[in-house]
Amino acid sequence: MKIEVIKREENLLEFYLEGEDHTFANLLNEVLHENKHVTFAGYTIEHPVLMARKPKFRIVTDGKVSPEKALEEAAQKIFDRARVLLDAWNEAIKG
Repeated sequence: MKIEVIKREENLLEFYLEGEDHTFANLLNEVLHENKHVTFAGYTIEHPVLMARKPKFRIVTDGKVSPEKALEEAAQKIFDRARVLLDAWNEAIKG
């Protein structure tokens, strides 16, 4: 995974998320929408064949948090939720 910043302004961040597809992009988009300071979050895949693994994201905030901070918080939430799932799985297989 690699992030390529396209545009960065006060309340706006646009970037490519190289190496990912709809699976992770949808997850990240949904978690970004949980943040009350995110006024817009979305992504597109500009060409289904040539850029299938390079979603283009746009995050806009209300100014109370930066788009970069919203992205950091969303990434941390995804990590924390994955940890909970892993812990639950480990408990389940221990019987």
